[in-house]
Amino acid sequence: MKKDNIKVFQENKNRKSHNQKIRDAHILREQEKEAAKQAKEIHQQDASAAIARYKRNKQFRLKKLTKKTRRGQPVMQGQIELLLDKIQQQKQNEKQ
Repeated sequence: MKKDNIKVFQENKNRKSHNQKIRDAHILREQEKEAAKQAKEIHQQDASAAIARYKRNKQFRLKKLTKKTRRGQPVMQGQIELLLDKIQQQKQNEKQ
């Protein structure tokens, strides 16, 4: 009889109480929230880096395209360089 009582006691000892279950569930929810928050921050950083890269490229292209001579005529060298870069990128994409 005592051995049976010891087994039951050990099984009950291994079980979690209601408060422990609630605490564990709360901790799990907090960890999930933290993971979601970190994923969101990483996504926002990637997006802001992409926007910064886009603005930098746009400003570079605009500077090349709006260059003018003393008499107000457009400087063709910048436009030709941009076209050359565009063609080279297309060739690289075709190879891949």
